[in-house]
Amino acid sequence: MKVALYARVSTDDKEQDPETQLYALRQFCQDAGHEVYQEYVDRARAKDYVHRKAWRQLQKDARQHKFKALLVFRLDRAFRSVRECLNCLEDWQERGIAFRSLKEDAIDTTTSQGRFMLEVLAAVAELESAIIGERVSAGMARAKAQGNSIGRKPLALLSLMFMTRLEGILAYHWRPSS
Repeated sequence: MKVALYARVSTDDKEQDPETQLYALRQFCQDAGHEVYQEYVDRARAKDYVHRKAWRQLQKDARQHKFKALLVFRLDRAFRSVRECLNCLEDWQERGIAFRSLKEDAIDTTTSQGRFMLEVLAAVAELESAIIGERVSAGMARAKAQGNSIGRKPLALLSLMFMTRLEGILAYHWRPSS
């Protein structure tokens, strides 16, 4: 069977290497007797669709029926939300493309149990993401309540800082000759 491999690492963690994921995926295909159609690799966050060029190409190739199955290292390497996951997999199912996650080995869309496990694990992954978001929001609210600045400095303050520095530089370089 022609199988597409997808690996993604976050650009935030410089120690991640997509080759770690690809090695395991290639080994699985070799052991199962599958032909690797293409390896798609992204170095971007899951939510950063602008920089996930390989993912967009994979989607295009799926629409053109260039492979029969997609294999990923872990579910969160491909999808960010349950809705995204289920919409994508429904589209692929209509096209006859199977999906399998290597680390969540119960996720295999060729079986009813695999489809059920996929939906449960996708929901858990989305819940985890929401909890992290809530923690970040709570931390930002606490910092703001304590008078700490959140985010970038206001543009007016940056302009004032720049102008003050510029005035100092100009005053130094163009001071009157004595």
